[in-house]
Amino acid sequence: MNQKHYSQDLNKIVDSHCHLDFKDFDSDRDKIVNNAKLTNVDYLLTISVNLEDFEKVHEVTQNYENIWCTTGIHPNNVSSETDTIQLDDIQNKISENLKNKKVVGLGETGLDFFRGKKNRTNQIESFMLHLFLSGEKKYPTIVHTRDADDDTINCLDESVKKYSSTGLIHCFTSTKQFAKKALDNGFYISFSGIITFKNAIDLVDVVKYVPTDKLLVETDSPYLAPVPFRGKRNEPSYVNYTLEKISEIKKIKKQELINITTKNFFTLFSKIKNDYRD
Repeated sequence: MNQKHYSQDLNKIVDSHCHLDFKDFDSDRDKIVNNAKLTNVDYLLTISVNLEDFEKVHEVTQNYENIWCTTGIHPNNVSSETDTIQLDDIQNKISENLKNKKVVGLGETGLDFFRGKKNRTNQIESFMLHLFLSGEKKYPTIVHTRDADDDTINCLDESVKKYSSTGLIHCFTSTKQFAKKALDNGFYISFSGIITFKNAIDLVDVVKYVPTDKLLVETDSPYLAPVPFRGKRNEPSYVNYTLEKISEIKKIKKQELINITTKNFFTLFSKIKNDYRD
């Protein structure tokens, strides 16, 4: 078969963070992907949260040309996985997964102390491993952070200096001060449907602050559906509502914002440029 190079259309929308492998989509995954295409959402990044389910995550990408994935361990899954898997084994498994051409990033990783800090050391070790691999293998890191701003920034400061790590803060809900520190480290900021919530007043100020060349959009579906679907199952097509809200906040036409965020996505996830398919 003849090989063809994947072409990027900046007029199309990217959902830079969704979980299409989750059982929430098992009954209608094709329909959900088609819904996205019908609303101009052509590019999807489906995110890994543990190593044991990586094959299912990767399988999703094999069924659709314009879907890519990541590999990594969510901080909420660290305690169970590090009980049985040593860091060297985790590094080897992630490195092996990165050999698949549809794998274009690391994570989602990060720190989450919402339920306490009893596994803080394990979480930091796992996070730093992902950040190390980011620099060594040249893949961006998808960072989840919750009730852990100081430790997250300390890890970014150290890893960017030591390893030249890259990545994004996903589903951003923190402060302008945190955003500044992440941006100072060269990281992108990704906003979800939370920005459409009535109580997201402080987050509006952060959206105003983040420069457009460091801005991404996502759904985090099946979670965090935007208004007017709040409380229901989220899906990639709904990223349109996030784009509309951000365009309103930043006083940018929606199509211009689409061009910007899609360009940002392909700039950060540069491995996609080398994605050839039969």
